[in-house]
Amino acid sequence: MKLIHCADLHLDSKLHTHLDRDRAKRRRDELLNNFERLAEYASRKGVEAVLIAGDLFDRDTVSALAKNTVLSVIKAHPDIRFYYLRGNHDTGDCLGTKESGSGAAPANLFLFGNRWKTYREGEKGRIAITGMELTRENSAGAPASLRTDPACFNIVMLHGQETGGRPASAEGLPPGTAYGRHFEQTFSAKGEKEEKGGGYAGVISIPALRGRNIDYLALGHIHACKKAPLDSRGIYCYPGCLEGRGFDESGPRGFAMLEIDEDRRTMTHRFVPFAQRTLYAVRADVTGCMSTAQMKDMAENALRAAGCTSRDMADVTLCGELEVDCEKDLGYLRTVLESEFFFARLRDATRLCLNVEDYLYDESLRGEFVRLVMADPSIRSQDRTEVIRCGFRAMDGEELV
Repeated sequence: MKLIHCADLHLDSKLHTHLDRDRAKRRRDELLNNFERLAEYASRKGVEAVLIAGDLFDRDTVSALAKNTVLSVIKAHPDIRFYYLRGNHDTGDCLGTKESGSGAAPANLFLFGNRWKTYREGEKGRIAITGMELTRENSAGAPASLRTDPACFNIVMLHGQETGGRPASAEGLPPGTAYGRHFEQTFSAKGEKEEKGGGYAGVISIPALRGRNIDYLALGHIHACKKAPLDSRGIYCYPGCLEGRGFDESGPRGFAMLEIDEDRRTMTHRFVPFAQRTLYAVRADVTGCMSTAQMKDMAENALRAAGCTSRDMADVTLCGELEVDCEKDLGYLRTVLESEFFFARLRDATRLCLNVEDYLYDESLRGEFVRLVMADPSIRSQDRTEVIRCGFRAMDGEELV
């Protein structure tokens, strides 16, 4: 039996922090379309169930477009069963129904509540999918109240922050998807931080879940892919978000594909990259560059080496040491990068180097200017190199940027 484990789609994210209105709307539409793409992929690959481990939506108040699209996609794929466990961002009745079978929910949508609930899968019913939506009240006692059948292949779904886990395994994961920074504020609705937009994020005690006949612990909440041993029987996995929204979510994003042998109670597991646009955060060492053109080449080379294409989003940090009299126009470089990618951000972390002794006995205008700056007590020592750089640019008739 094939299953997909995904989480943290955050549909209906605002994405206004750095994107203009048109591009933010386009990205919202792309995130929503990704859910439809996921269902179509599952149908093509013969996947029988999709596990959504929380934060399908970004907030409780969901647009009619997002709600109707999700319900329509689920109804359009009756051969696939969708197991949806709400996370800390979508704790409300986002789809208009809290109980499967209430009339509003499609027959192939299965929901969870604040108590453990188990569904049976597989030809012989030996694949058990058990889940609970964590709250402040039930989080601490959740592991002790879990009941599993040791004769089944047990999948347990939870959404929350792990404690007491083991280091991430690189097995089967692409580069750059190790357990990463989850709360770094960047450029998107993701960058508005979960502590602001989300409700209570449950705490999941990995040690407390050991020895409970769990074969696969399907988790959500951490936006980077992580796979690690749970105990001698099972593993636990955060698949990461389906599509990156901030530069702390750079690199491949996607879902976990599971193939389970019901009789042998065994499983294969692999990460499937699925994002329509990938985010890349690169550092370009421009040491020794004397012109903006050279820095542009270094930045583009760094992005190409990372695999960034024109469809993607780029965050470039210039680093290294530059001569004080180099020609550097960040405005032009930013304009070039913005024209080459869907979104581009440029940051300058370069250092200016200046050998004052080269100008101590220089009888040129530059030499006199350097000596005046170095002798002026009103200029802070840490500002002198930048003052000299601006002075040199003014002498060359350049704009001061």
